[in-house]
Amino acid sequence: MNLQSIIITDSMGVLILIVLLLSSYLVRQRRQISDRFFTIMCVVTVFSCVCDMISFIVDGQDYDGARATAYFTNYVTYTANIVVSCMWMLYVDLRLYGSSKHMRRTLKRLCLPGALGLVGLVLNMKWNFVFSIDSDNIYHRKSFATYCFFLTFFYLFASVFVRRRHRRRYGKTRFVPVWLFLMPVIVCATAQYFIYGVSLAWCSVSIGLVSMHMGLQNELSYLDPLTKIYNRNYLSHLLSMFRYSHTEVRGIMLDMDRFKAINDNYGHDEGDAALIAAARILSISSTEKAIPIRYAGDEFMVIIPSGTDNDIEEIKANIRKEEKAFNASGQKPYKLLFSLGTGKLSPGGDLDKFLKEMDDNMYEEKKSRHDAEECVNV
Repeated sequence: MNLQSIIITDSMGVLILIVLLLSSYLVRQRRQISDRFFTIMCVVTVFSCVCDMISFIVDGQDYDGARATAYFTNYVTYTANIVVSCMWMLYVDLRLYGSSKHMRRTLKRLCLPGALGLVGLVLNMKWNFVFSIDSDNIYHRKSFATYCFFLTFFYLFASVFVRRRHRRRYGKTRFVPVWLFLMPVIVCATAQYFIYGVSLAWCSVSIGLVSMHMGLQNELSYLDPLTKIYNRNYLSHLLSMFRYSHTEVRGIMLDMDRFKAINDNYGHDEGDAALIAAARILSISSTEKAIPIRYAGDEFMVIIPSGTDNDIEEIKANIRKEEKAFNASGQKPYKLLFSLGTGKLSPGGDLDKFLKEMDDNMYEEKKSRHDAEECVNV
């Protein structure tokens, strides 16, 4: 890969990220910590693209400051390699869990490999076992550089396990298209490791960040902003897709009993907290293939593609279990109670009838529970 190609590649990475930062300005005004992480990754990647380009320009040059520039730019790119890959893992954790506390726990568990890499770079200033610059000012990769490449893949794949763990726990609740970022980075970083003198990694990070950002825009149309589970728009998309497939779909509709009383007695902020808690119960209760959805107001739904009666019963049992655990915890001055109704959509079936079947069954359960309470009070 000649110098001209390297300059063009790194310059494209810089331009791509500048356009991304400008176009995502309004989104980043939310000032969420995950957005700040994303911005920092973009800025560090821009700086790394520039340093990577300069390191190739000064390689083998003989003028005042060339050697110092070569060392500085290479240290920056090696350090940024560790920092950005680790930040990516933490960014995925933040996007999924929305908790800086959970993110710090993840960092504590997985920070040691990265810390060792950073220590190695400091020690390299004396022993040159990561890289060296010879008397002709030419860069040479050393044995410990392999560990730095390993760190990149370690943190990239750690993000996959973070996502998988969240999905096992909460089901399909977030649009975090991890592989849109990973694929270009993995391919190009692998090529750069095995083909000495190729510079593709930082441009690939730029492409990955843009791909990730584009994928995340689905949140604006398919995720409920309060509860962070899928919304009615996504339900319409799902049902339209399944209607013309050969997939039989089962569903559960849920209505929160006495939700108005929570709003009236404790305020709308606490009502929002109750909706978030209800969505969390639904997510925890859903099986791997089940899709939790906020249908409208205090109504929720679980869609189970290729579901069976056993799947329905398992999810219903899970909901009752989590409902009981929440109410027994005493963490809120109110209780969460759900009325449930089930339905089945056959291939080519009527969507309105499917929704009405669930709705009718749900209100039938609500009525029977209300009548039972009246009998007890009498």
